[in-house]
Amino acid sequence: MVEAGKSLSDSITLPAVADLTEAGPLKQRLEQALASGTGLTVDASAVQRISSPCLQVLVAGVTSFAKAGGEALTISNPSEAVRETASVLGLMNALGLSK
Repeated sequence: MVEAGKSLSDSITLPAVADLTEAGPLKQRLEQALASGTGLTVDASAVQRISSPCLQVLVAGVTSFAKAGGEALTISNPSEAVRETASVLGLMNALGLSK
């Protein structure tokens, strides 16, 4: 399950295996942050494997936060696994990881 970071209102940490079972809880957490109008940082440093459903949720979250015009959704410290999978799927720009 997605673990809460230091502050429930502004950060979460993805688990080592961010697969289909994590996509639902991740989506709920992003929706909560979006509804509350707070920014959210997703720490992806511990991820060893990430599935396309989790990446899809993150892309949708980045897009939704941007459309809301308020605080942003940021993916911090993306692991090599996150970068590699996002690159293969062509999602680096959509996730803000191309910098």
